[in-house]
Amino acid sequence: MPVWYGAQPLWWAPLERDARRHFGDALRHTYRRDSLTYELTGLDVIGEPDPVEVRVRFYKEPPYPTYGQKPQDFPRVHAKPGAPSKHRYSFDDALCLWYPLDPEQQRWTSSKGLLDLIEIVRTHLFLEHYWRLTGGEQGGQWLMEDAPHGMPGSGVCRSSRRHKRRIAAGPGPRQPR
Repeated sequence: MPVWYGAQPLWWAPLERDARRHFGDALRHTYRRDSLTYELTGLDVIGEPDPVEVRVRFYKEPPYPTYGQKPQDFPRVHAKPGAPSKHRYSFDDALCLWYPLDPEQQRWTSSKGLLDLIEIVRTHLFLEHYWRLTGGEQGGQWLMEDAPHGMPGSGVCRSSRRHKRRIAAGPGPRQPR
């Protein structure tokens, strides 16, 4: 459980440091007693005609299963609400960015920082866009290997294996993919 005092969790400063430097005023935050939300205005995504709004919400006590992960390691990420995708949680339309039961080294954790998470989101949004352009639910192409779907009936989706390989490899160049 993250340590929360008042409205500011103790882990927020290292989490956001690099993202704040990179995105400046485009990255806003809201601290509440039970959550920390980051909103990024204007994320450039390859193929998308307009910049994308992204919301990342961390909960003190998440209202969704975290599958044994710490709450700060399993935020909800929303972008392009309602856009068709094979990699979103069915119950709240959050992006499914990694398989939650994989070992820590194969998924994002808060120790990797918000900038790394935003780059994973950027890649995911590009993959969704391409999947929709190539047919979407009628046979669209997902450009990376997929992990198998999660637990039946849980709303856990599959995620891109490449995200996991990139996360496991550690920080790389901070350029759009």
